[in-house]
Amino acid sequence: MMTLVPVDGSQSSVEALKYAARRRPNGQLLVLHVAPSGKPVDLERGRFLLEESRRTLRSISAEVSVETRLEVGEPRSKVHEVATTEECDLVVMGAHGVNGLPHVDRVSADACEMTEDLQRPVVMVLPTGKGISAPAARPEAA
Repeated sequence: MMTLVPVDGSQSSVEALKYAARRRPNGQLLVLHVAPSGKPVDLERGRFLLEESRRTLRSISAEVSVETRLEVGEPRSKVHEVATTEECDLVVMGAHGVNGLPHVDRVSADACEMTEDLQRPVVMVLPTGKGISAPAARPEAA
């Protein structure tokens, strides 16, 4: 069982990492960062976030198997693509991106939209560390 954890440097994504490691301390985690471009500064930031994520996970569980992946593109489509190609059975993601406030207690519209394409269970984690199941996808227009 592989758990996908997209990270963007936000407090929510850090809490999502911790949540995933605590829920599956002996599991396989695939940590994904999607850089907005192939510019060196964006790629370097992505590598930094992935290495920080690896350290965070190791501090929680030495048994967790960690893979990291850096992609370039639009986060919504890349998360879906990676979750599908890697056959991840669960996605644990932050409920707010880097612009989210640290005290919010509900899920951002962007996070809700991202979960719509994922054909698998999704847990969204608030900046407080509380995990919540993704809201049901909106019905498609007929």
